[in-house]
Amino acid sequence: MEILNDLRVLSTVASFICFVGIIIWACSKNSKASFDEAANQPFLDDDLPSSNKTS
Repeated sequence: MEILNDLRVLSTVASFICFVGIIIWACSKNSKASFDEAANQPFLDDDLPSSNKTS
């Protein structure tokens, strides 16, 4: 049972390290441009003709 507890601790620490890494990546200035582009993506297709389908 000692090994099971060690695996639980190891998986918790690894998950926390991944979480902190994702937070650092999301808040980095290098990612801001790509996030801004992704945020504006739905608005870039406004010039396409709309379909005349009615529901």
